[in-house]
Amino acid sequence: MRWRNEDFAVRYNLLFPLYAHLPPRLGYALAAHQAGFFRQQRTQEEAMIRSQMQGAFPDASAAQLDGWLNDYYRMVEQEALDTWYLQHQPINRIVELQGFEAIAQARREGKRVLLTGGHFGRFWMAGPAMRALGHTTGTITRDGGDENVHGLHPAEYRYRLFKLQRLQQALGGPFLVEGGDLRALYKALDDHLIALIFDVPYTEAHKGRVTANFINGTIDLPAGIYRIAKKTKAVIAPFFMRDRENGRVRAEFSALLDPDDFDETALMAALASQLEQRIRESPGHWWLWPALPLLRSNNNNESDR
Repeated sequence: MRWRNEDFAVRYNLLFPLYAHLPPRLGYALAAHQAGFFRQQRTQEEAMIRSQMQGAFPDASAAQLDGWLNDYYRMVEQEALDTWYLQHQPINRIVELQGFEAIAQARREGKRVLLTGGHFGRFWMAGPAMRALGHTTGTITRDGGDENVHGLHPAEYRYRLFKLQRLQQALGGPFLVEGGDLRALYKALDDHLIALIFDVPYTEAHKGRVTANFINGTIDLPAGIYRIAKKTKAVIAPFFMRDRENGRVRAEFSALLDPDDFDETALMAALASQLEQRIRESPGHWWLWPALPLLRSNNNNESDR
């Protein structure tokens, strides 16, 4: 009988820790190079993503789809390597901030700020760059529990816990698990930036979703970001990451949104529109292609009854 340690993974236990001791340009190049190998092990996932991309962009050629998929799997490997680089390198060698001045000014004025985006690019890397300027960041996450409720491979689950630990150390703010006491979040907004990335709604009946136009169709989005901002009198700061090659990224912040100027449908529609713009510019940098069928509003009608 062949023995196998399920907690061991070549990527997490060997390759990424090794790359993290190299200069970022070289480390990220190696991560990008290995993307093709690990992509070959995910043929079913790749076919699903290709199908979703083709449905969203029916005029895309096979060559364009291949290029977007290359971008996607390169992003996956480089994002995993980010976990190790968080504490090994001066962050300004990897991340640049654009438009952050408005957020810094809002904090100087005593305003609460919620950061948000739509799972585009290596979005966690904005946090360490903001901390380098003196702004700690917390978040609400669906991960972090003591049990592997999502049924991940043991090595993957172990990596997720390690990643959350590293991120919390690097960002400096509280990490709250979704579904917990939100009073802790309201209090944290006084001292930290809080990131609440809008995500796929739960499949079970779930109040608080709104429908927005999105890439030749509509999607349902949870409106929690709007409701929390409204209750806590916080402004909302959308941001999206732009790949700058060689492992470097730029966090681009949009104009601040005041929830008092919108209803929840209008605000979520504005965020969806900003996300769609980024996806059209760089389709391979959106994480949620595999989940697009869950986002599409016509798949959620049954659970709303």
